[in-house]
Amino acid sequence: MRKTDKPINQKKKRTRIAVWSIVAAIVCIGITAGAWFANKVLHHPEDLFQTDIPATVPSATMVPSAFPLPDGETGSEDDADMTPAQLPDPGTVAAPSHMLNIMLTGIDAYEDGKTTSGTMPHTDSMMVIAVNFDRNTVDLITLPRDTLTTVPGHSGFYKLNAVFNVGLEGTFHTSGKSDDLADGFALMCRAAERWLGGISIPYYYGLDFQAVADIVDAIGGIDYDVDQAFQAMRSKRSYSVGMHHLDGDAVMGYLRIRWNADGLDSSRTARQRRMMVAIFRKLKTEGRLTQIPALISAANSGIYTNTTLAQTTALVNYAAQLDPDEIRTRSMYGEIGKIEYDWRFVYVDQQNRIDLIKEVYGIDAKPVGICTRQYERWLHSIGFVTIKRLHQIESVLTLIQEKKTAGETFTDEQIALYGSCYRDYLNLYRAYAAFSNELADEYAVSPWREDKTKQSKWSGEEKQINKELTAREKEIREKLIELSDAARSSLRELAKSIGYRKIAWSISGNWYQDADINAVYVNFG
Repeated sequence: MRKTDKPINQKKKRTRIAVWSIVAAIVCIGITAGAWFANKVLHHPEDLFQTDIPATVPSATMVPSAFPLPDGETGSEDDADMTPAQLPDPGTVAAPSHMLNIMLTGIDAYEDGKTTSGTMPHTDSMMVIAVNFDRNTVDLITLPRDTLTTVPGHSGFYKLNAVFNVGLEGTFHTSGKSDDLADGFALMCRAAERWLGGISIPYYYGLDFQAVADIVDAIGGIDYDVDQAFQAMRSKRSYSVGMHHLDGDAVMGYLRIRWNADGLDSSRTARQRRMMVAIFRKLKTEGRLTQIPALISAANSGIYTNTTLAQTTALVNYAAQLDPDEIRTRSMYGEIGKIEYDWRFVYVDQQNRIDLIKEVYGIDAKPVGICTRQYERWLHSIGFVTIKRLHQIESVLTLIQEKKTAGETFTDEQIALYGSCYRDYLNLYRAYAAFSNELADEYAVSPWREDKTKQSKWSGEEKQINKELTAREKEIREKLIELSDAARSSLRELAKSIGYRKIAWSISGNWYQDADINAVYVNFG
């Protein structure tokens, strides 16, 4: 052996030791990390979910003045940022630290793009899963699909199940699916948060018809005591009242029964909650809850979520330890409006909503006055047309701002006309925001006034309130007409001076099809 061989072998030995030391360290770290991860999944699932509050969607704001006004007034931050009126923004707040909110929604569509009604699939089933890790309870809170609502950051009034479509800018049609539905689900969660008094809903699972059917078939169907006769969704097979073994197609038909003997959509949402619990019971009884991640993967084309596999696994493990009797079903129910104008809307029972939020989350919520029949009547009386006129004024003001930014100069006369128009716009904007808030607050505390059939039973105080409120509504309507007439006159002069001739002062067709009112067209069918 050469003298040089020994040092070389020692060097190799030291290298091997170093390498194996590193490998051992990595293995130890991996084992430790794996143990830590397993501990979180098995014993502390809440730690795998972020508590960050989702980003707030900006509200619509008034158009700033392109030129300094003589009195220096250009609008202020104190002005209500409501063009049109929005749901009062309670400010998004985190759910209690021991709780987790997840939106579970069913999309009215199949994988091939077909739907059962209308041209746009909606989120026709919306359920907030409120997990309380301290109490080991779960509340399933159904939100009525037809709830009259506004949408954060978007002009207009919509049904709650259409917020998903607004988030996709109306691109989700039966003629072809959007590639990415995340914006739709995110906006739906933001809108639903306001109905929970601002409590954040950071996560969601969305399923289309085909995914639900596939999952039910994958677990071998379900034995269920049917409470109302129905037909399967696609096969049209009939099922009578009583115990049946239901496959995926049959479950979808059952969940889609729209009306019951009581004529309320709340009956359908109650069936959906009961079916959810029944499916959970089967999975738990047969020890198949651990199959859920695989089921999600099997139906991946029709399931959408912003959770990770680790989070889903943690929830599955948590569910495996949960007593089905600790799953409580609740509904944010409300009265279904008659077709007085065009669509049926649900006007949420505010006392029930407030009590529900208090019981589940321990948080005091305020009533929402725009979700009332009275507010809808006011919108048709003067609200919609005022929104239309405000946006028509804004279109001209914005055009002038764009021209100015592009370097175009304006005469002193044009600037003076602009100032006059802008002040009229400011007056109309502020009045509309103030009046809509005033009436919404009043309508929130006078629900009895909506039912005209009970006028004979009104107390003396209620009759006096009704008299005063009716007079105030008339006064507000006349004031808004006066202000909009003044704004129209100054707008015409300004538009004429720049050669603009596209002013449309009246609603074109149905209000929900007018882009000046509803920024995104949605078929509510």
